[in-house]
Amino acid sequence: MEEVLFGLWIVAIIGPLAWSWYHKASIAMAMTLSLLFGYIVQLMWGFILGKYTSDWWELYIRVFMVPALVENGHFHTLITSGFVHSWNDPLHVLGNIIIIALVGIPLEERLGRGRWLISYMIGLFGGSLAWTLANGGSFTPALGASGAAFGILGAYLCGWPEDEVYFPLILIRKWPVQLIALFYFGFEIFKAWQVYGLSEVSHVAHIAHFGGFILAYATLPLLKKGIEWEGEVEITEITQENPFEGVDDLVKRLHEEGDQKETRQAWLEEIADRASCPICDGSLHLKKMRIRCVADSSHVSWP
Repeated sequence: MEEVLFGLWIVAIIGPLAWSWYHKASIAMAMTLSLLFGYIVQLMWGFILGKYTSDWWELYIRVFMVPALVENGHFHTLITSGFVHSWNDPLHVLGNIIIIALVGIPLEERLGRGRWLISYMIGLFGGSLAWTLANGGSFTPALGASGAAFGILGAYLCGWPEDEVYFPLILIRKWPVQLIALFYFGFEIFKAWQVYGLSEVSHVAHIAHFGGFILAYATLPLLKKGIEWEGEVEITEITQENPFEGVDDLVKRLHEEGDQKETRQAWLEEIADRASCPICDGSLHLKKMRIRCVADSSHVSWP
């Protein structure tokens, strides 16, 4: 039975990611589903096998990370541990999902699907590695996607700190990424001081959070090379001449009213909706503040 449950867990984790990649959907949203579905299967482990039984333990030891076992070759758990959470702590997985959904999806729009997934894995690996190095020889396990979630905050802080995203920080409203990221990082410093400085008991791997945040922050400049910055599209770059027909009035309004980024984006979206591709007469869409052909992005990129 444990083999069947383990296979079901793998399907629950890989399924949403594979579907998203094939259909070119949001990989960040798929990651939240992977964590959620994987956690549901974990609850089934405890319900069917019985918590803390030998069969239950055999399943967990395959996926969660134990520093002493990592040193003996269980390197795969540096990654698999990020897809498994404590069965009796639903707030843990919920907290990670909130960060990945509300902060990760806007970051994916900046980085693109492939780079976002790489950055996510870097944060996950950084958290696991930090916990292993800080607890060499220990049999204290670590599990959860918190290192990856903190990696998202670190990467976004490095790349686009002034972006604003909706987040439940006191109130549900748009907050600057730098405020969200530094709040979480500062709070972790405080909690770590309580644990390591005042010797308080904690089941939270604060070192893993630091590792994910710092490594993702440090590697983001390499990942974003070649990415067009939204801020690069200034009103001075947009000429009255354009490759589209029937939207000269919209382009004029864009020049007159497009000083603010949000207004500029709104007019570009209106032009994309009203116009068609000058090459194939197909639909247009706005991506990274450039109007592109839906069928083939090489047809047009304006401005």
